[in-house]
Amino acid sequence: MVVSYRKRRGALSRGEREWRVEEDALVTEGPSGRTRRYLWRDFAGVRLYCDPAKDRPWRFVFELQPKDRRRIVIDNAHFVSRGLYEDRSADYTPFVRAAVSRLASTKPGLRVLIGETPRRYFLLILAGLLALCGAAYAMIALRTPLDALPFAGVVKLAVMALLAAAFWRWVVGIVPRGVPADAIPERALPGFGACDRG
Repeated sequence: MVVSYRKRRGALSRGEREWRVEEDALVTEGPSGRTRRYLWRDFAGVRLYCDPAKDRPWRFVFELQPKDRRRIVIDNAHFVSRGLYEDRSADYTPFVRAAVSRLASTKPGLRVLIGETPRRYFLLILAGLLALCGAAYAMIALRTPLDALPFAGVVKLAVMALLAAAFWRWVVGIVPRGVPADAIPERALPGFGACDRG
């Protein structure tokens, strides 16, 4: 059985592009009728993640990396008109599950990356640490009316502890995770809660 998914990417797209999960390949056909085939055995990696965008807070992304080609990015947002997108999760989720299943049968032991890439994770952690250090420095260096109170130090320490706890929760939440293709967590696909980066 062939599972397909159709969507229009944006205003510059002339029409909908169709993606089909076939026995030996992922097949895509554009509005012009031009067809491309990506053999399952030629994929080097797969990633699923939530990526909310303006006008699409519910946006989820299925990213495939062929060995010698540009990555393929497919999401559940269908462009209708400027500033208006249709949520096509009802078709997107079965399509993603079928594609991952075909990949797993072609490439036993395949692990699907859930969330951030390791490089982006490192950059996010670095930016988060700089922000945390900046907040700590500001609380120490900047004078406020609170400083005249006898318990100012305790309040500042409590605020820093809350910020550090929130930072740690965020760090753990965005850790890149490789999961077996047959054990994809529900949060990696739409329909099982809010699209949330952390």
